Amino acid sequence: MIAFQPDVLTEVTILSLSSSSLVLTRIFQCFDNEFIPGWRPLVSAEESSIQIYKSWNPDSNDKLHTSYTKLQCINQDVNKGDDTRLSVHISLSPSCEKTCQVKIQTVSDEPLSTKDEGDSEPATKKQKKHVSFAGVPEEDNKLQPQQKDIKDIVQKISSAVPPIQSVVVNDISREDLIPAAAVEGKSDTINENNGVYLKAPLGKVLLNYSRQIKKKSDNDEGAKYQKFILTMADGSDPSVATYQNKVQSLAKWFIEAGDDVDLSDETNGLWKVMYLFEQHKDKEDSSNKLSLVGYITLLHVNSPFRKPNPGIIVRVCQALILPPYHKAGHGTQMLNSVYDYAARNNKESSSENICEINVEDPAPAFVRLRDCVDYQRFVSLIAKTDEMPDCSYLNSVVTDKCYFDPVSDEHLLPVAEYLKIRKRQCQKIHDIHKLSEIKIWKDRLDCTLVNDIDGSKKAQYIEEVETNFRLMVKKSLKQLRIEELSAAGGKDEQKALLGKWFDETLSHYRRVLKANDILGKRR
Repeated sequence: MIAFQPDVLTEVTILSLSSSSLVLTRIFQCFDNEFIPGWRPLVSAEESSIQIYKSWNPDSNDKLHTSYTKLQCINQDVNKGDDTRLSVHISLSPSCEKTCQVKIQTVSDEPLSTKDEGDSEPATKKQKKHVSFAGVPEEDNKLQPQQKDIKDIVQKISSAVPPIQSVVVNDISREDLIPAAAVEGKSDTINENNGVYLKAPLGKVLLNYSRQIKKKSDNDEGAKYQKFILTMADGSDPSVATYQNKVQSLAKWFIEAGDDVDLSDETNGLWKVMYLFEQHKDKEDSSNKLSLVGYITLLHVNSPFRKPNPGIIVRVCQALILPPYHKAGHGTQMLNSVYDYAARNNKESSSENICEINVEDPAPAFVRLRDCVDYQRFVSLIAKTDEMPDCSYLNSVVTDKCYFDPVSDEHLLPVAEYLKIRKRQCQKIHDIHKLSEIKIWKDRLDCTLVNDIDGSKKAQYIEEVETNFRLMVKKSLKQLRIEELSAAGGKDEQKALLGKWFDETLSHYRRVLKANDILGKRR
């Protein structure tokens, strides 16, 4: 697990969870099978993981994330004994490009598994009697995986952080654990007065805005507003490429298969990076100080044969918001700004028309974000009666069975072109809108027609409308995932699978609508 604290030094906690608002994080790009052999998280972190995972999956019988399945105790309660446990903290500078500090704490019934002077045998040969793995008898030590050495852990971590400046293990400085490459490049010290902040934003400033920062404790005077700067940087700029090469390694903690991007490689298209920075100002120091909040990498690909209109497709490749800034609307702001950038570009340049914004292999969290943003833009389009395209085809009522017929290309494509999204994404947004209309219709039915319609008749109306919606969504899912459905087996298996997909889709649509209501209240 990884957590951040938005102070002068941003703290990353690996295998320890200190923030309940943090989404589940993958570590398999640094450690095989998403776990560190022979080590478990601290008891407090494991208990937090159980509660958070349960909140995400209330219907699941699993207590912990799948990365725990390598441990035999997965189906047991948290063991509060002397298991070998590990907590790793990584301190980063606010710019996220300078050197970092690694602090490791262990809880064990035996000495730390690193080779110190005076050790009679290599640390990797030491066994921990409380560590056991699924499918391996505890008495068979020869087959039992070896506990990963602390030096190997630091080496693995170094691939996903800026150069390591220092390593402290159980409050003891261990410079011998610093990877050789980090020692050669080590030149910075992390402190407030040694360039840990950026002095100026990278790229062209697109937007300045403020966000209300919640109180950290009851002793705080009150919620404060913090300023943020949104920029667009050209990947061909050497300074941008240098900075991005330093900070993009952090994506390995947050983005599945988040490979590094070579901004200078224009083989597949031109690269740009949208950055978001927080602005800091001291009362005694008037100079500008900026810390990294997040970024989005954008690949511009020329598509001369795209139908109905050719142009440039902008592909969102990586999108990262650091955890201290989650749940504050920054991701929504950045994605909306990508669309605004495309619209502004088309007005300023007649030769470089951006015709579509799409996303490369989006994670579930980003799918929800994109659907929420696209739905908000669709709702705004419907409200703009003076703008094309014409959305009058949406004026039919939910009680008409034809309301749930697939939207024709005649109506779908103009909306998709206007919103700069794909046809399939546009169809999804229409489905979400229809679900919203059903909710509004049901609320009106409860409020205005309760005295005119008896309970059984009203229930029949609702069931008919919901059935039409369900059949519409299932038909769309069947067309979209025909190969998976065909491989499911007989009709009963296919019916069960289609029902499962519908339940997941309906739950997702409802979360999008709920998020849209929350954002509407904020505005």
